[in-house]
Amino acid sequence: MLLAVLAVAGAALCYGASAVFQAAAVARSARTDLTGLLGGLARDPRYLCGLLLVAAGFLLSVVAIRALPLFVVQSARASSLGVTAVLAAFVLGTRLRPRERIALVGVAVGLVAVALAAAPQGPADVPGVVRWAALAAALGLAALTVVAARTRPSARTAAVVAALAGSCFGLLALSARVLGPTALPGVLTDPSAYAVAVTSAAGLVAGALALQRGTVVAVTTTMVATEAALGSLLGLAVGDRPADGMAGAAAAGFAVTVCSALLLARFGAPEAVTGAAADPGRGSAAVAGPDR
Repeated sequence: MLLAVLAVAGAALCYGASAVFQAAAVARSARTDLTGLLGGLARDPRYLCGLLLVAAGFLLSVVAIRALPLFVVQSARASSLGVTAVLAAFVLGTRLRPRERIALVGVAVGLVAVALAAAPQGPADVPGVVRWAALAAALGLAALTVVAARTRPSARTAAVVAALAGSCFGLLALSARVLGPTALPGVLTDPSAYAVAVTSAAGLVAGALALQRGTVVAVTTTMVATEAALGSLLGLAVGDRPADGMAGAAAAGFAVTVCSALLLARFGAPEAVTGAAADPGRGSAAVAGPDR
């Protein structure tokens, strides 16, 4: 249990730090076609650094997912926005607005409530058809990502593509939750293992497309809300449950954590990071913009 909680915290730190790197790289990419966008990002050290942090966060998340209900892990995933905000304040000199300080407190309180409501659980024991269904859904989401990449970039499609990315990551969490034995060679015959691979790739591509088409606040809020809600609901569908008598605390903690995290979505904005890097002397004003 302690190892899983530490893994959740580590994953939130990794995901929170990766957001700034990835958003800055996507913001500086001038290509709109899928091949050009991915080719440019593959040569950008900031995006590669962000990917390494995402990979580390994913591995830590898998450790947590195998021992904790998905609503706990998804709450921590949403709280990575709070990590990004804190890092921006310390590293970039971003000034936190009063409501954002309150949101950080909300994230912390919500996470405590969710953690207290959690009961240790092993990997979900599901029929084989569920694993095949996860793979079929993953392939469907990947196909939609390819279709999205072929559509003309516009602000209208940004929210849809962001929701698609969030759905990929939500299904990724479920696939890791229902994954059977992870040792070779058994894992190679598990459909959910391939669902993990497909949703990871599709989610990264859809997320990059969404960031290129829309504002980081709109894209991030849509992605995080979709991933948190879908992942948690799918977890409940395969048997995740809070501790006895703690369902209310779990639901309230989850809602407070996610809603508070969404108030912090402006952090890691491509415009903010780019502006700060181009002119460090601008300080917090370059990053945070005017207080309202």
